[in-house]
Amino acid sequence: MQNLSSTQREILLALIELYNKGKKMIKSKEVADMIGKDEGTVRNIILGLKVLGLVESKPGPNGGYIPTLKAYEFIKNPSISPILDKLSLYRGNVETDIKIDNIELLDVTNPSGNKVILKVTGDLRKIRPGDPVRLGPTPYSRLVIDGVVINADDSRKEVLIDVKRMISVPKEKVKNIIGRRLITLKPDMTLKEASMILYKEGIRGAPVLGEGEKVLGIITTADIIKAFFEGKYDAKVSDYMKTDVITIRDEEDVLEAIRKMVIYNVGRLLVVDSMQRVIGIVTRTDILKSIAGLELLWGV
Repeated sequence: MQNLSSTQREILLALIELYNKGKKMIKSKEVADMIGKDEGTVRNIILGLKVLGLVESKPGPNGGYIPTLKAYEFIKNPSISPILDKLSLYRGNVETDIKIDNIELLDVTNPSGNKVILKVTGDLRKIRPGDPVRLGPTPYSRLVIDGVVINADDSRKEVLIDVKRMISVPKEKVKNIIGRRLITLKPDMTLKEASMILYKEGIRGAPVLGEGEKVLGIITTADIIKAFFEGKYDAKVSDYMKTDVITIRDEEDVLEAIRKMVIYNVGRLLVVDSMQRVIGIVTRTDILKSIAGLELLWGV
């Protein structure tokens, strides 16, 4: 694909920003007002972007323009067509060995009838029409797509999907979604004392800190229930805390937090600053609350 002119790029960036804010069809006047250009000029340039496959349009009073997935990918890397490096297709919540090379959105102006064609590599005999599938987040546009297989053509290496839900995970630092003040426990506390603190604070887990605020572990209500089930009513926090604590930097992107939660199969991460001091906990619930629809990533 050819490189965009500075004006084309400016208009495409404005369209993307407006769409991300409102999640609706965007009028050419809105773009013109945002960048201070004549509406007729903007409309003509958008028509050129549509020819390049970067914009979809819908006529009529309720119509307008929206950026395509190709637009998001192109803005990040204008020298290539969309490349989705080793992006896997999930059948339900199970990762398959089917890798996605390209995504083509169909009927993007029709929210009730979205379809997606995937260009893939791998054995398509492992999926069949009616199978629930998921993919994403994509590298640049950060899309997560959840749908049902309509057709899988192994000879053409194409999968047609009926899209049920599609979200774009916004860029957000972990430190911005920590929901509450940090509650910590001491290793010599009894589990009864710890359970009372967790209950009072309405939380399901807390880090265990030793001398010098050093992180020794983390304990959750599940750990305490396990101890009580075993009849260890007088046990200490240190007896049942998990010492293999998974941390994440406060400046990291929320996608990194999601990745770690999935990889390590945990529901919370300790958040540390540049000095490796614990400043909070980010939980799966914090992420779900901050980004509507993100339950797709965990299949709940």
